[in-house]
Amino acid sequence: MSATAHSQAALFRLRQPAFWLFAAVVAVTGVYAASQQSVFHRISPSGWALSWVLLALYALPVFLAVYFLDLYERQPLSLVIGSLVWGAVAATTLAGFANDGWGLVVARVGGPGFASQWTAALTAPWVEEILKAAGVVLICLIAGDRVDDPMDGFVYGALCGLGFAVVEDVFYFIGVFGGTPAEVLGGFSVRVVSSGLYGHVLFTGLSGIGIALVVSRGKSEPQRRRFPAAGGLFLAAVAGHFLWNSPWLDLFPARVHGPADWVLVPVASLAKVMPLLGCIVVAVVLARRRERRWLEAALLAGPGSIGLSAGELGLLLDPIARRRSRADMRVRAGRHAARLLYRLQREQVNLAMVSARVDADDAPDLVHQRELCKSLRDALDAIPLAAPASRPAEPRTPA
Repeated sequence: MSATAHSQAALFRLRQPAFWLFAAVVAVTGVYAASQQSVFHRISPSGWALSWVLLALYALPVFLAVYFLDLYERQPLSLVIGSLVWGAVAATTLAGFANDGWGLVVARVGGPGFASQWTAALTAPWVEEILKAAGVVLICLIAGDRVDDPMDGFVYGALCGLGFAVVEDVFYFIGVFGGTPAEVLGGFSVRVVSSGLYGHVLFTGLSGIGIALVVSRGKSEPQRRRFPAAGGLFLAAVAGHFLWNSPWLDLFPARVHGPADWVLVPVASLAKVMPLLGCIVVAVVLARRRERRWLEAALLAGPGSIGLSAGELGLLLDPIARRRSRADMRVRAGRHAARLLYRLQREQVNLAMVSARVDADDAPDLVHQRELCKSLRDALDAIPLAAPASRPAEPRTPA
């Protein structure tokens, strides 16, 4: 199986019960989600279309930023898109029913006045974060061998949150702001331009880091430490969501009238999210450092065993040096050679990851990845001026 096919097949593992649970929930909730979008379209065809165009312009750069945040090993697109779909379809639909039910409970217990202020803070954080995290858990159950470190969990969680945010915003633009093109533009300015960099993407990204701490390979921490850490990160996500929805630190203007109000909206958003944002920055930095240490350990465990030269080893451990080497290759041997070098480096990182996952030196996945790297290196060597200065060591063969 080619590397591309293996990547695309990562989600569609038909022997995994978790895949069928994932597919069944998405299929059932997808019917309701499609009918809801049809209602929005009938209410305001132009506003609905504008909503999706604007949100696509917002979501695409966020998607790419999250996807490329993992500097070493890109996640399979099938799993990445699966996370996005779970957030957009399954989590939003189930959360809509659950939030309505729990909202009635809050109104009955606390009264209408209390419910108007606190329902969103008391119900949505728990309901929505549990449902979004469930999608990340299912992804990990389907393809746990692709979850190597906490950064993988952040990617899956953040993209699940992005899918949720996009569909939720369509609901707000049509159902709350009014649905006309002018009202959609106003809603987009308030919910996305001023505060769209926070919210669900960060909440579920934080939960995803915790989930990946539990399931990732190459880990040294005992279970008794990983589970409390994961629980703490999930509670931090819920707490951040609670603060965002609560009346606390609510500096938002009642109505946006002039330039001062437009300046106040992002300031109010930042005040709401600062505690969680600080937590997430620390978590991502620690996850990135852990990922580098894990990759370094995998590579330094025996570069000769997987066929890497000392020069290649140094480049793989330094993303900046890798980019410079490709720029130099482009000048020296052309764009095609630079693209080949990029793919070779990416597959060499995958080779290190595979070598850390398997126990035997002749495991089929490891042999396949070695052969793929060799074929790419041979193709690069065949280009004039593209051959590396040093050749890699030959991989050891099992006794």
